[in-house]
Amino acid sequence: MNNTKKSLIAILICYLSWGVFPVYFKLLKNIDAYEVLSHRIIWSFVFMLFIVFISKNKKKIFKEISKLWEDKKKFILLVIAAILITINWLTYIIAVNTNHVLEASFGYYLNPIVTIILAVIFLKEHLSRTQIIACICVGISLLYLFISLGSLPWISIMLALTFGLYSLCKKKIVISPKASLLVETAIVFPIALIYISYLTINNNLTFYTDGTMTIIWILLSGAITAVPLMLFAKGANHIPLYLLGILQYIPPTMQFLIGIFVYGEALSIEKLISFIIIWIAVIVFCYSTVQSFKNKNI
Repeated sequence: MNNTKKSLIAILICYLSWGVFPVYFKLLKNIDAYEVLSHRIIWSFVFMLFIVFISKNKKKIFKEISKLWEDKKKFILLVIAAILITINWLTYIIAVNTNHVLEASFGYYLNPIVTIILAVIFLKEHLSRTQIIACICVGISLLYLFISLGSLPWISIMLALTFGLYSLCKKKIVISPKASLLVETAIVFPIALIYISYLTINNNLTFYTDGTMTIIWILLSGAITAVPLMLFAKGANHIPLYLLGILQYIPPTMQFLIGIFVYGEALSIEKLISFIIIWIAVIVFCYSTVQSFKNKNI
């Protein structure tokens, strides 16, 4: 099996894993979102420590981390990235456990286009005509939701914005995925540990009172978080960017279907219209990505 096929399998497993994340977090719905988040951070850090220590290139990884300490700007960016991804994780947990899976999927449909807009603002990148149309569709969709529902879908916007800004920060930092994830979780690990300690002291820790399976799912949260990210890093290097751009819509599509057919979330006419507008933006975005790839290979 060649590298491209292996990479494609890795990416598909990654995206399918992210697609079924609502099912995993629903298993933890009886636990407070902040406690779930704290466990996710703690066990992700522990898992990444284990992975790095058994890695053949662990010396190289620790050397990367030591160099990062010497570059204050890069380290500050990684701190900001760690905070942003933590907010993203918390928002997603709250979304799933409060029956807003559809809003979460809407946010991840928004994410690639929001990332492009942020690149234009902060990196001075230029938009193609089709990308401008996609961005206009996003604006129309959000405006329609605001007018029809009387409020903006804050979960969708928060998920798209935090992950977009997270990607922007990571773009400025050249570091291997293992080193990056280890440092990111290490940055927020003390806060998570303090919060869990606080809950323990005040007898408010609840994960172990919800049955053996809940304890197992909590302990596995580190691997469930880190493995898809490492598969993504492994696969992204050998897959054409246009294909990666199209495949990234697998998770929100799966989450959309899970929200409706598994958890029975209501799809109002207003939300359906907004999704249709976003799907138009997605089609335009995918078309733009494919055309850009073709032009580069002429």
